[in-house]
Amino acid sequence: MKNIYEDLDTSSWKSGWEPGAPVFTGYENEVLAIEQKYPARNIAPADVPVSGTVPATVFYGASNFRMWKNLDRDMAQFGAQNHGFGGATDVLLVHYADRLLFPYAPDVAVIQSGSNDYAGLKGKPARQAAANLELKIRMYGYFLEHLPDTRFVLLSPLLMPGAPYFTETSLLVAEGMEKLCEELPRLTFAGVSDLTFDGTAYRTDLFKSDGIHLNRDGQLALRERITEVLYGVFKNIGG
Repeated sequence: MKNIYEDLDTSSWKSGWEPGAPVFTGYENEVLAIEQKYPARNIAPADVPVSGTVPATVFYGASNFRMWKNLDRDMAQFGAQNHGFGGATDVLLVHYADRLLFPYAPDVAVIQSGSNDYAGLKGKPARQAAANLELKIRMYGYFLEHLPDTRFVLLSPLLMPGAPYFTETSLLVAEGMEKLCEELPRLTFAGVSDLTFDGTAYRTDLFKSDGIHLNRDGQLALRERITEVLYGVFKNIGG
């Protein structure tokens, strides 16, 4: 894999977390299971009203995708495949892209990451957000280069009652991601911050007891938001 981290400022990264450090391999069994469940280049299309026959959508991200056991069924109209694994970070999404993303060449990839990245960053929210956004810019550029025909839907970080100390960082990252989607082609921003936080209170009813992972009601609420965005993306593809 080419070094997309060259000249990256890693001064905000804790030792062992920064790009270039040895990659955590504890999710290897999950990665293997995804490869076995969804053989690459063997993705059945699905019918969706807005554009007829629609190729697959790959959902690529961390534990809130991994724990969404009904995602394939919930998003069947978009030919969904759930490639979420472990507590994925952006560094791990880049690391496993050669296995879990690029070989599938989906028409749409929905990317989800968030607080797992901030756990490895030092400093105040503005510094954390700036470091994470610099990595995201390189990551999405790398994805766009390797998948020239794929559209990407970028989910903003979830705001979680179990990790309120990450809320300010997440909001700054979401703001930067939205701007990035305006600047780069084939990127669509899907803001979900207001889904779980109204600026004052968190929607604890959408989370499991840990306040980090969505419960079934939370998954269905996220499905509604993502579905609205995906219909628009596929309409543009078919249009």
